[in-house]
Amino acid sequence: MRPCRRLSRIGMKKNGLLAVVLSCVLLLCGCAYGATVDSLLVPPRLSGEQEQIYQALQDVVGKDIKLQYPKSGDYLSAFILADFDEDAEEEALVFYEKTGLSAAENNLRMNVLDKRSDTWMSVCDIPAVGAEIERVMISPIGVKNGTRIVIGYSVVDQYDRALVVYDYSDGVLSQGFTAAYSLFDIHDLDGNGTKELLVMRTDSAMGNALALVYSPDENDQFRRMQLSLRSSCTGFSQVLYAEQEDGVSVVYADMLTGVTTMQTELFRYDGEKLSHVLEDESAASETTRSVGCLTLDIDGDGTPEIPVQTVFPGYEGTASDQNIRLTRWMTAQDGRLQEKYRGYYSVSEGYAFMLPEQWREDVTAISDGLTGDIVFYHYTGSLTEPMQELLRIGTASDRETRETLLEEGYRLLYSRGNAYYFMYPVESTDALCLPESQLLGCFRFV
Repeated sequence: MRPCRRLSRIGMKKNGLLAVVLSCVLLLCGCAYGATVDSLLVPPRLSGEQEQIYQALQDVVGKDIKLQYPKSGDYLSAFILADFDEDAEEEALVFYEKTGLSAAENNLRMNVLDKRSDTWMSVCDIPAVGAEIERVMISPIGVKNGTRIVIGYSVVDQYDRALVVYDYSDGVLSQGFTAAYSLFDIHDLDGNGTKELLVMRTDSAMGNALALVYSPDENDQFRRMQLSLRSSCTGFSQVLYAEQEDGVSVVYADMLTGVTTMQTELFRYDGEKLSHVLEDESAASETTRSVGCLTLDIDGDGTPEIPVQTVFPGYEGTASDQNIRLTRWMTAQDGRLQEKYRGYYSVSEGYAFMLPEQWREDVTAISDGLTGDIVFYHYTGSLTEPMQELLRIGTASDRETRETLLEEGYRLLYSRGNAYYFMYPVESTDALCLPESQLLGCFRFV
């Protein structure tokens, strides 16, 4: 039964490869008839209200403009509609580039439009601070009432970045606080009910990365707190938060420490100072792993887990298959990193399998070269000796393969778009052979 199943999977892979080749041929044929990348990239179609705003903008600044879009974050449109001045009415913020300006002027500009008597009108137009818009956040910061507009810009060659905090009132968009940054976020870090501005930054002069918190006082003056992190890095991937019993949030900062590696540092801000969470100064190095293995709340309990990679039993001291790595999911407890789960984690496929308690020490995993399945075995001391198979995890990316796996006895666990996830439990008298119901609870899909 096994050889037949494997051969059928191989055949499907060959058919899939043929389909890819044919698709490429068709694509090349299309290019031969004059299609270009630029001709295929068209701006998003504007909605009715956006068309009205765009027309009102052109009436003021002219038609020789090009809309600009933030690259990341929650606001990805050139048109941002929000109540900036808290008058219970939405205003529109538009990013655009205007040609024909003098060399001393910034082509990237911002315009605020307000709706008056059901008609959109431009009320403010100012130059931007950078060359491109990286991210926009709209949120209160500090004790001052009112919404802030925080815009992150790339300044030179997309490497130097600066953020600007704007306030909007009485038809005026005023520029306030500015800071250099690599990554920024807005969060109530100390649990006092007001939000702070968190800035992560590489520091070439000091060597290590920096965490900075900016908190406005009663006079709206931004107070700065700084913490030198224990690792040097080239950039930041993300920050996540875990709220503690005292309301203070622990910040998990994923940092790029090399071309292919990343680490995570943990710190907190209690309203007075920034401090490290982990007592061991070398603890961050224990989280070193491949780029792409981002920290995430894998079990949904509100506390992020750090996926630290090591090897399954039997691979010690060998150049093991890098796709088959044992992942230890780590959290901070009492100032130290502690393992919460261990198992197999596929970043590319978007799932994790947590090893049952009975499997933690005596189970290893191997990739089936014929089917692509991840196979778990009862490890008895050597990868070259016969081992009892305990479980297979398979995936499919098309309906034909999905149906084949179902016919072969695989159990469909989950589907997402054209991705299908399966398990094939094995019935055996082996002491580590577990019931299907217990195995089902070990899967996480991310």
